[in-house]
Amino acid sequence: MARIKHLSEYHKLAFELKYKGNSYQSIAETLNKKGSKSRTAKFTEQSVKDWFKEAGTLHEAYRMYEEEMDQIHTETMAIVRRAGARVREQNFRLANEMLVALMGSSSDGVKLAAIKEILDRVEGKPKETIHVSEQELAELSHEDRWNLIPYEMRLRLSRDQYSKDVKEKVLGWVAKKDRINIYVNDQRL
Repeated sequence: MARIKHLSEYHKLAFELKYKGNSYQSIAETLNKKGSKSRTAKFTEQSVKDWFKEAGTLHEAYRMYEEEMDQIHTETMAIVRRAGARVREQNFRLANEMLVALMGSSSDGVKLAAIKEILDRVEGKPKETIHVSEQELAELSHEDRWNLIPYEMRLRLSRDQYSKDVKEKVLGWVAKKDRINIYVNDQRL
């Protein structure tokens, strides 16, 4: 099929609509609405499909348009990401400077809150301690007991990195058969 040497405005609009994900039917309807009043023939869904099929008149031109638009979007997103990183970095610095400034407050509560926030950011938040009474521990289900065991320990158990004796004791405790000393956050279970 012959290639078009010069793209008309409706071809360019068809490119844009196809690139945005519009259906062929939607493209045909939009072209008919926005098309020239002097044009007597209406665009059909099939005529638009024929333009873009592999042997169609617009196939190669659309492929080049699509590559160019993809490249523009890729470059635009890279610029936006760099700008976003710059804004985050500036705001992070400003937030840290404000926290340091708050440490000079006349209010002890404000000073304490600023110091706590800085320490949490630098050192990490302190671990929570769970207090479980003997009675509450005895009432825990098998699953709840399993969840009390630290993740690293469960991982080693699943990878058979403990001796058979240790593994049996831990699993016995989970099944409420044995009573052993397991420590979570310095608390004996």
